[in-house]
Amino acid sequence: MTMPNAAREEIGGLNRLLVLALLALARAGAADEACRIAARGWSLLRHQHPREAERLTAVLHTLTREVRFKPPKQGETGHE
Repeated sequence: MTMPNAAREEIGGLNRLLVLALLALARAGAADEACRIAARGWSLLRHQHPREAERLTAVLHTLTREVRFKPPKQGETGHE
């Protein structure tokens, strides 16, 4: 079953809003949570909407760089 173009465009539009929200969440200091949400979104989209899933893959790569290269706050060692 193919999806009408209007529905596909709506999903794309919602996904772009999700991307903006995830980036804002990361900038606000919650990059880990943004990564988790992006991964869940990717899981929901990957089969029926691979192009939109790819968009979330790109965001995940951006967010993981943010998490990986973010210097620890004073007193944090990064080890538990």
